[in-house]
Amino acid sequence: MPVPAIAIHASGPGHEIAKAVDANFAASAMYDRVVTLAFDWDKVVPQSSYKGPRNLYRFLKRSAGTIGAASRVGLEFGAHPLDRSLGGLQVRLHRLTQGVLAALVGIVLAMLVAELVVLEPAARVGLPTATFLPMGWMETAAGWSKVAIGVGATLLMVLGILRLLLTMSPRPVIVAFRSIVFLLLQPVLVVLLGALAADWWLLLTVFAVLAASSYLASGIGAALLWILVLGGLVGMRGLWARKTLRGPIKVALDGFRYLGEPRYRERVQVALDNAIIQARSRVENDDDFVLVGQGIGTVMALDSLTHSRLWRDTDRVLLVTMGSPLRRWFLSLYPGTLFPESMENVIGLVARRLADFLWINIYRPWDYLGSDLGLKRFKGRDISTGIGERRAVGHGDYWQDRDAQRTFGHGLQRLKKVQPVAVSRKEEIHGMPQPRPAAGALRIPSRLPALLKPAFVLATLGWMLWWVATGAGVLTTGIEGTSELLEQRGFTVEAAASHRREIMENERGVTYVDYWMFAFADSSGVDRRVRVVRDASEAYLGVPTHRFDHRALTREIRAGCGGIGLPQWWPMGDMEARCTLEGVRLRYYSGDLSVLDLPDYPQRQFGSDPVRGWAEAGAAAAVLSVLFVIPVVLGVRLFGMLLG
Repeated sequence: MPVPAIAIHASGPGHEIAKAVDANFAASAMYDRVVTLAFDWDKVVPQSSYKGPRNLYRFLKRSAGTIGAASRVGLEFGAHPLDRSLGGLQVRLHRLTQGVLAALVGIVLAMLVAELVVLEPAARVGLPTATFLPMGWMETAAGWSKVAIGVGATLLMVLGILRLLLTMSPRPVIVAFRSIVFLLLQPVLVVLLGALAADWWLLLTVFAVLAASSYLASGIGAALLWILVLGGLVGMRGLWARKTLRGPIKVALDGFRYLGEPRYRERVQVALDNAIIQARSRVENDDDFVLVGQGIGTVMALDSLTHSRLWRDTDRVLLVTMGSPLRRWFLSLYPGTLFPESMENVIGLVARRLADFLWINIYRPWDYLGSDLGLKRFKGRDISTGIGERRAVGHGDYWQDRDAQRTFGHGLQRLKKVQPVAVSRKEEIHGMPQPRPAAGALRIPSRLPALLKPAFVLATLGWMLWWVATGAGVLTTGIEGTSELLEQRGFTVEAAASHRREIMENERGVTYVDYWMFAFADSSGVDRRVRVVRDASEAYLGVPTHRFDHRALTREIRAGCGGIGLPQWWPMGDMEARCTLEGVRLRYYSGDLSVLDLPDYPQRQFGSDPVRGWAEAGAAAAVLSVLFVIPVVLGVRLFGMLLG
């Protein structure tokens, strides 16, 4: 008599999987044959597409939210009211720590992009950045965020230890430690997902912009670094050339989604219930049933046997699990969440709900997720495929693996009813509390994002207008008038003027230092060398370091040894190399060689042309402000995405 069966699998050729399952039972002494229905759980709730920038952003946002929710699942479960109250406090603390971590990642991204697209290019072209206060604010915020994350993680573990002392069970500490690890891994996983899922054109465009910006800002070395990163990423994507997000990444996302999205789990179980009803209607024998699953599908099958109301106490069910993550993932990291905390309780619960329960577990020796479930002491079958020809390692595609098929057939021989360690009275469905936010948990109001966007735009516009109107940190002050000492007692000679520039970073931001060397013979015929140093950070704070128009002098010196036809801001290596210009008229005072002036490069008198001075200051402030919006927007986007 045919027996109904369901093959629970992810997206793939369902008819081929059903055919393979039917073939495995052909030679079985216990089952003449099975009528298999393929249940593709991956199609119950369609996966969000990640093709295109907008869809990729939505996919990453959903994945981040799922990982964050799965990382705190189980914290709220407790044995008694005080334990549950501490668990609710852990949930709120976890959400708060997640928000701080997302803010830290957003700030770090904004700082990196700001340095790349604002500070270093601005220093190259002569725009002031040494008093660029937003960088200082972000550095301070990043420092305090790190402290807050450390405090949050510590408090989570302290609360877990208190719950351990309260319940005398290691479960609270395991759950707290797991929640911290997954919380810290969330940004890494999201970045990895973005790198693997992004379209090739988008990936190449981003890295081309990064390499070009780095070259313009810092030279060929920085551009080569991005090219090497792109090469490593291309090699990593090559490992998933045929199935980019299959393998460990897909498996981890499936687990996080099943745990972190209660509605998704509910929809999968409802669809599985409908498949069970359909499978029973296809045959006359509706007491015998076979469930075959691989990977997360084995958890779905066991979840149904544990919680579904369709199973009757007259049913005889054979469960076949392949590469099951039950022990390594759900029982170890999520004890007491979907299932009871131990295999004894899991088997006892299922066996008490059915007339007969048989279990075959198949696993590969080097499967990174599937493992021995310890079924032998319950009269179940735990069988390894051994090190076969093609499937010595890995977790995927047990359905088409010949070694797994042979192992399957071997497991059907001499099957015995699973015997729980201690059989007690029949009981109803396992009363597992559904994962839900604890009362009073930290939530982002639905209207807050709509209010934050115009507030952010208005704040940015106000900040830009303030910088443009005041020229704060931008305006360079000069010295009014030429020294009377040089006019009365100075000597004028011809000098060889050389220049080089170094890009530096101080506590106020990225700046640059100009070095001029003037070599000349004084009135007595003695060779003299005078060095003039101009620190942009001091100049923009109003400290006069020279008495000549440094921009005009530098432009003419660099034109003599720089690239022909290139704009002056182009990042040539000779900005750090020394360039020399002969025949520069220099006026000096013999009593103090540091008192000098260049008559051909007269001092810029601030105030003599106020329109030009304020226009340059305002233009520089506007450029910096507009450029700085780019990293801030990216940081805010990343913050929202990591919060899910």
